[in-house]
Amino acid sequence: MLRPTGEAACLLGRNWGYDDQGVWVSEGCGGEFATGSTSRVTVTATATSPAEPVESEDEKAQIETTTTGTNPAVNYMGAFQPYGSLRTIIGFPIGGAEVQDDASRVGINFTTFGPLKVIATTEWGVDLVQSETTYNAGATTNSGFGVIQTTTQPVFGARLGFVGVDFGKYGRFSFGKQLSTHYDITSYTTDRFNVFGGQSTATYVANTDGGQSGTGRADQTMLYHLKFAKIFDFGAQGQLRTSDTPQAFNGFGFSFQAQALPGLKLGGAYNKTYFDHFLTSTVLHGGTDYWAFGGQGTWRNIEWGADYVHQNNGDLAFIPEPTGGPENVAVGFSANGVELYSRFKFGKFRAVAGFDDYIPFDLSPFINPNFKTRYAVLGAEWHFSPAGYVFVESRLGDSTDAQGNGGLNAGAIGFRYDFNWKTLHIQ
Repeated sequence: MLRPTGEAACLLGRNWGYDDQGVWVSEGCGGEFATGSTSRVTVTATATSPAEPVESEDEKAQIETTTTGTNPAVNYMGAFQPYGSLRTIIGFPIGGAEVQDDASRVGINFTTFGPLKVIATTEWGVDLVQSETTYNAGATTNSGFGVIQTTTQPVFGARLGFVGVDFGKYGRFSFGKQLSTHYDITSYTTDRFNVFGGQSTATYVANTDGGQSGTGRADQTMLYHLKFAKIFDFGAQGQLRTSDTPQAFNGFGFSFQAQALPGLKLGGAYNKTYFDHFLTSTVLHGGTDYWAFGGQGTWRNIEWGADYVHQNNGDLAFIPEPTGGPENVAVGFSANGVELYSRFKFGKFRAVAGFDDYIPFDLSPFINPNFKTRYAVLGAEWHFSPAGYVFVESRLGDSTDAQGNGGLNAGAIGFRYDFNWKTLHIQ
């Protein structure tokens, strides 16, 4: 540690330390860190050879603990890292105000030590405020593509849950509900805003978390990532089949990213999804696939991202029953989308700006021909601590839903606090 910057005193081995994954801090510790050698303080003997420094066993253990963050006399099996994010907003749609939890979550990461690591993650969404609408596109924990939701979000919903093995330089394999290869690229912009955004990247399609489509938090997915030559990252995924589909897999996908320059990353992804025969033939009217291309970067106090997405028969709109029935029906469509994101830092303040443009094509005659999602995102943040901040954010544009209704502008005032700590597991 070069210089402490947190609110609490930093004690190595208690609220900060490091391992082969990097530096960790907790309990209010924060600071600037660098790699290099550590000078060891020795104890001078009072007998026989006063010119030669000696160390007792306790002093050796203390020195090792001080310089490594762990005690060499203890056999550590791995590390748990509980974490969470508290996110509360007051939203202001046209004609009212509403309180939302806005994607609050808690989770646990686990990894063993050694050249071959077993990894596991579980994460739950928390919604103590049962609101009727959700501003944040990624807040939902529903995976049912084509299922009309008539209930509010559950208090606890599964967001992530997977296990795997990290082979070091040979890559990482995992299985379960996890972030997809499509999200590898769309995350350049999606979920970067506090409340709005994420509607133009075909990540959370059909008002879901992208689980069944394999574009967001993909269901029952085998995922492999390999980093090589220090600048390239390759990802591959396969979704296991369900009883509704005749294929061996529900879908597959790939991503490829390159660190083109310091502070600049470029990438692309392709995802193919197989739905059940009824949905494909009556609602989507064809096969489904998704393409994504994007870039992200940082320069001085500026952070930015850009994504372009093309999806073919990969999203749904919900409209009233054409025959006058009491329930809504799902109608499939294709679309091209663009999302831009930027954040500018000024000390403790941040300015946020972005743009979403999602233009459907090959529309069903039951969908309003003016259907589109187009708006700008503007916001500001005040960071009162390294882990917490308050913000304002607005959505302003010219959007029209599938039924021809406009006026989707809205604003929000909110609070966010992220926390995590790391605890070593003794065998």
